[in-house]
Amino acid sequence: MSLSVVKPPAALPERRRRVVRGGPVLETVELALELVTPVLGGAAVLRTIDAVDIVRVPSIRGQLRFWWRALNVQRFKTPAELYAKESALFGRAADDCGGRSPVELRVRVDKDGEIDGSEIRLYGAGATPGAYALFPARAEAGGTPTAPRRKPGTRFTLEVRAPKERLEELRPVLRAWILFGGYGSRTRRGLGSLTVTGADKASWLPKEASLAQFGRLFGRDVFAQEVVPAELAQTPRLAGASLLVGKALSAPELGFKDRVMTEAECAWLTALHWLRDFRQGTDTGARQEGKGKPSVSNWPEANNIRRLVPSTWTHRPSPSFGTVTWPRAAFGLPIGVTFLGEGPQEDGKSKKLELTWKDGEGLHNRLASPLIVKAMPLANGKFVPIALWLERAWPPGGQVVLKQAEEQSAAPFDKLLGQNDPALFTPLRGKTSLRAAFLDWLAGRPNVKRIAR
Repeated sequence: MSLSVVKPPAALPERRRRVVRGGPVLETVELALELVTPVLGGAAVLRTIDAVDIVRVPSIRGQLRFWWRALNVQRFKTPAELYAKESALFGRAADDCGGRSPVELRVRVDKDGEIDGSEIRLYGAGATPGAYALFPARAEAGGTPTAPRRKPGTRFTLEVRAPKERLEELRPVLRAWILFGGYGSRTRRGLGSLTVTGADKASWLPKEASLAQFGRLFGRDVFAQEVVPAELAQTPRLAGASLLVGKALSAPELGFKDRVMTEAECAWLTALHWLRDFRQGTDTGARQEGKGKPSVSNWPEANNIRRLVPSTWTHRPSPSFGTVTWPRAAFGLPIGVTFLGEGPQEDGKSKKLELTWKDGEGLHNRLASPLIVKAMPLANGKFVPIALWLERAWPPGGQVVLKQAEEQSAAPFDKLLGQNDPALFTPLRGKTSLRAAFLDWLAGRPNVKRIAR
């Protein structure tokens, strides 16, 4: 009896990857990405930079969950339905039905940006570019050092592996994250912004900032107003959002004559300075001129605090103001307030006061800003500054309060002017919301156009 010899194949077939045994075959999308603005945080420990796990999968997964909701919340009738669909895609704590996500994320860092531990300066000739976004990283009283940041330039490959139908659901989410989100902390102020560096960038990025290009990428008008049930109306979303796009200023125009900046950094600082100037600028009328830095505010908050908090005030509160208002609370809470050289003192230093909010359940510490200002990438490698105001309802029964005078200070969200308020900051006049005041003011600036709403 003779035996035949079976030769092994030259190469084994590729293993068919599955999340679970017998489950659907997984397909893969790879994205070559670069972080083009400074990165703050992103590590597992607050105020740190991870030197090993440079770009963390949990941080990316959290961003993708946010942008999935922002794109899809209008499809659901109740929070339970929204959570069930979201957790089926991104995972949840295990129960009798499981909980593992069918989506696998992997990161391969190809180049890590340098770590920047320099002091953050807010004013003067040596002011840090982007200090308005980076100020939470400043050294703190009591010996807490300046938090390190990672400079632009980190390059990494994101591998997304999932069943085909899940992968198709994730493509618009990835696009929204790249265009409007970022990595790490303070992404709504433009930190950790991204671009695509691979040859397929045209399939992920718009050729220009236009509704037609967004429609090409997302397959629909993601900014079109849609009805959302009251129970879900507080979820930030793109449906009904406002988007304004501008032209990036040069480094000298931004006030940095001796500094070389990338186009992404210039676009980011242009957008960031829109918000800074609206809130604090002397040339916009938000503040009066001071010596070397802004002085007395023309917004009503400072005057209201002086009225509500007993102290020896250098600037006496105006008696003409009536109803208490906190208009800048609409940009996000909490807001820390310190009056340098006057007001209440604590341990020989100016005491920090805080604006926050409350409802029937009590005081709350945080309400994220609906406004995103950042550099948005284009397919040609360029960047444009954008201001995106996400659609969102205010918490039912919610009121803005000053913690140090909670009962006397309560005011509704988006109440801009009080009784007899002279509206010293003119963009507030005749407006019914801070959103309208800011976006109308911005739309009137040179080289800025409104794309949506």
